[in-house]
Amino acid sequence: MKRFYERPSAVSLFVLLISLCLPLLPAANASDAVPKQVSLIINGKRLVASNVRFSTFAETKLNAQEVIEDKAEGKGVIVVVTNQRFIAYGLITGWSDLNTKAGEKVESLSVEDYAVFITTSIRDLNFNGETGVWGVRDRRVER
Repeated sequence: MKRFYERPSAVSLFVLLISLCLPLLPAANASDAVPKQVSLIINGKRLVASNVRFSTFAETKLNAQEVIEDKAEGKGVIVVVTNQRFIAYGLITGWSDLNTKAGEKVESLSVEDYAVFITTSIRDLNFNGETGVWGVRDRRVER
């Protein structure tokens, strides 16, 4: 009896599998990207976070003598550095702040996706925009 099909070789199966999977690679990488979901609006002494994921706006106020020194936005986090506090907004958790210490100067500030990283003359700080938690590490060398 004559066969209607030939059994494919391992090489031809491998080539078929690769050709089917290659178009999926860019889509997989694109799905890992975090879309921008927050934006900062400054209105006088009010800081307003626009949250696209939940279609909301959240507000916090600056103190009377508080002045903005720096600010940055990530995909899901906002940070505002003032002369008195570090104020961060997390996409899920909302506003959270941490007081500065006497004589503390910001040396670097970076924001990416849901993470804030701050290096000051005294401390290393980080803020997780998904949990709303600050991490703090003292940089001063004890003698």
